[in-house]
Amino acid sequence: MEVYLIRHGETSGNVAHRHQAENSPLTTRGVEQARIIATKVKDLEPTHLLTSPLVRAVETAREIGQVCDLIPETNQNFMELVRPQSMYGNYHTSIKSLTFYSQWFYGRVNEGESYESLRERIQLAKGHFASYPEDARVAVVSHSVFINLFLAHLCNDKPIGPATALKSFVDIIAMKNTDFVPLIFDPEAHPDTCGWWRVDH
Repeated sequence: MEVYLIRHGETSGNVAHRHQAENSPLTTRGVEQARIIATKVKDLEPTHLLTSPLVRAVETAREIGQVCDLIPETNQNFMELVRPQSMYGNYHTSIKSLTFYSQWFYGRVNEGESYESLRERIQLAKGHFASYPEDARVAVVSHSVFINLFLAHLCNDKPIGPATALKSFVDIIAMKNTDFVPLIFDPEAHPDTCGWWRVDH
């Protein structure tokens, strides 16, 4: 099975590099980005289209669905990390944000989604693909944080170390709108150090 993890198009929060609410829509440029990635995804001949339920992902998936003649299926497991509302509007690299990331990683936050909860959701997301045919090609519209932490936990569901967490943070910041990562999921393969998943370079 082929899986394509696609980040949504641009929002005003992305432009400002600030944490944003769940109902943030795409900008005009974000809609255009979604239309461009839709034509590229069509060349991959996807058989299924999944999307996070957040507005920016749904709007991106809508453009992909129109071009690929697919009806997007919303799935809560692929949504963005749920942050405390007090984080909305703060810059991603502000002192408040950096403090939150550290506390979140070490399980010291009382609001929003915990690291443990996110890992559980990633496992549910990975397990969801087992419901599709082996020859399926599944496009998934999601978010930079979720995609990069999904990749960081591709090989196991245990907490990652500080070095891997730092790499993931850099990858999250560097990921551009509508970037996508192709993966191979093969439950029939002999499990190696990364189980049945691998990045399709």
